[in-house]
Amino acid sequence: MRYDNQELLDNLAVEYILGTLQGAARKRFQKLLISSNHARKTLWLWEQYLNPLAESLPETEPNSAVWHGIQKRLGWLDDTVVAFSPKKPKLPWFIAAAASVLLFVMLYLPQTSTPAFQEVAVIQSTDAKAWWLINKTGDMLQVKALAAITPKQDNDYQLWMLPTDGSPPISLGLLPQSSQTNLQIPAAANNITIAAIAVSLEPKGGSPLSIPSGEVLFVAEIITL
Repeated sequence: MRYDNQELLDNLAVEYILGTLQGAARKRFQKLLISSNHARKTLWLWEQYLNPLAESLPETEPNSAVWHGIQKRLGWLDDTVVAFSPKKPKLPWFIAAAASVLLFVMLYLPQTSTPAFQEVAVIQSTDAKAWWLINKTGDMLQVKALAAITPKQDNDYQLWMLPTDGSPPISLGLLPQSSQTNLQIPAAANNITIAAIAVSLEPKGGSPLSIPSGEVLFVAEIITL
């Protein structure tokens, strides 16, 4: 596949943002984001265009069956069947996705009496099972491991920052496989705009290189709420 074709890159970036890029094609594009400065810039440009469009959508209250589906996909519920009325329209996928992120924030992030903007990321598998919830505050990342994580005895999961300017990935530290931890954002990441974050599977103790040495499993965005 010729990733130097700008029209192809544009189509892949749009499908990736909208969530319609699935399976092996999504994994290939995630790997491309690690290695290609041009692909990261293309994704970032399309995010600047599409995200404001999503924010302009009117609020829509989902019915109970939609909420049940979101929680089931996140691994919070069993397979108990909830009746669904065919007369009620399904939410567009992007509203359901936004609702799932907001639900994470309400359940897992500390509540304050004064509303404030928060930068969060939900790292999830291709089957929409959430593995980590990340809350960015200043130069600290609060990382909470969730139940869907596949534990690794002989490996670690390592978090990386992908700069918008095309610089090499910057390690943000090892992710917890249970409970939660705080990660200090390194000084090397100061004044750098984050295009996305990525998770790679590394030997115990982390990558021996300054870039991911193992398979890149996930790529996610940090969003502001």
